[in-house]
Amino acid sequence: MNKRRRLLVAGGALAAAGGFAAIAPFAAADTLPTDADTGAAREFGYPVYTRTEIDAWSTSSPQYGRLAGSWGGNVNRSVSFDFGAQISSTERDRLRDESAYVKVQAVLWAADGNAARRSKVVGLLDQLRAATSWQTDTAEQYRLVAGWACTNLAQAAAIVGYHDSRFEQFLTTVCYPLLDWSNGANWHGSFADSRLAIAAYTGDTALWEDATAYFNQRIAQSVYHSEYDGDTVAPLLGADGAPNIGLTRIHWRTGTLNADLTPVEPSLFPDGVNAERRRDLAHVSMGLGAFVHGARTIRAQGDELAPHAYDRLHAAYVHHAERVLTYLETGAIPDPQVTDGDGGSALKMAWFPARAFFGADTPADVLALCEHGQVTGSSPVGGNHLVAEAFADGA
Repeated sequence: MNKRRRLLVAGGALAAAGGFAAIAPFAAADTLPTDADTGAAREFGYPVYTRTEIDAWSTSSPQYGRLAGSWGGNVNRSVSFDFGAQISSTERDRLRDESAYVKVQAVLWAADGNAARRSKVVGLLDQLRAATSWQTDTAEQYRLVAGWACTNLAQAAAIVGYHDSRFEQFLTTVCYPLLDWSNGANWHGSFADSRLAIAAYTGDTALWEDATAYFNQRIAQSVYHSEYDGDTVAPLLGADGAPNIGLTRIHWRTGTLNADLTPVEPSLFPDGVNAERRRDLAHVSMGLGAFVHGARTIRAQGDELAPHAYDRLHAAYVHHAERVLTYLETGAIPDPQVTDGDGGSALKMAWFPARAFFGADTPADVLALCEHGQVTGSSPVGGNHLVAEAFADGA
């Protein structure tokens, strides 16, 4: 079969360079075959982690004490889950943090069985049953926070066995339609992660097909691989389904692509280049971590990952890990230079989940980063959508 697949979908309303269209369900009508299993053995239930992985968490883990002793692990922490029918901008930022908190409580409950931890999770999820909308903002940050929060909430709910039709409706009808944006590789990764988490947790087959189509398109548009893309990157699409050259060049950052979508510097454009490489290191980690979450969710439901997606992720981690490890060891970011520095502490995230995902195929520099002091010494809670990584996947 021809490996150069046109993984571009004529569904999912995307923005033209000057605006944004309302998001429609992401129909995969024009996607060519990807050699992935169609779901004969599919069993919905758990986002990211398998039941076997969850059952392996225990108080004997060397990371248990660190996580339990953190702010996220404090079961006696005073919390207020009084969110209104519309999640305001202030509540939005609080929900971002509280969703991380309840995910930590959920994974620790799976390890120690402390019923008070499960009660914390249920308290937040119960409160969100009444939420019917999000307050919008000009920067569209509510979309991204909805994505971060939903992946944590869906994971926490699945881990503790919480099910309520009104909470599921909050995820599927209040949040899911928000989960897209015109460009930005880490946004696209986060939305792919969240869509898959919601579909897996709720067991909604139609959403699952929509979410997997979205994942396959967005990873193709965010990570270059010559075997599938040839000499040009996969373009972003306009609302009419046609390639949007201007938006694609913005997506890949100024100075990266020529007008024909070939790289300006071919010698610095190996397989695995991420669309935000010229921005900083941290946002690449955030995007790749989200795509790994999504890939693990696909596998956890019994589906096979499309070969192109695996190959892109593996090449991306080879390339990004080399850049991050070099930076941590020398203080210098390898060429090409970035516009926004290292991007912050998120560059130390997404390594443990990658090791769990790739197993024996884990790139050497990823293994080195999983043992690096600056990674192992990072916050055990993490942040945004990359939460409790060292405990869940670091043992």
